[in-house]
Amino acid sequence: MDFVATKPNEKAYFQVCASILDEKTRTRELRPLEAIPDHYPKFILTMDKNIYSDFSGIRVIHIIEFLMATD
Repeated sequence: MDFVATKPNEKAYFQVCASILDEKTRTRELRPLEAIPDHYPKFILTMDKNIYSDFSGIRVIHIIEFLMATD
């Protein structure tokens, strides 16, 4: 797990990886998020653009889009 963001009554988990195009890398990055038993949002932040958007509820987001988001 690279980091956890928290607010009162909210939590989100993040993995950061330059690219998850390689299957071994993708598996390695998904593993810690898949092991978390709660149902708070889970994300992988990557430089990959529009390759994948979701793996069993784990959202994949382009890092620049994440950093530029206003919400």
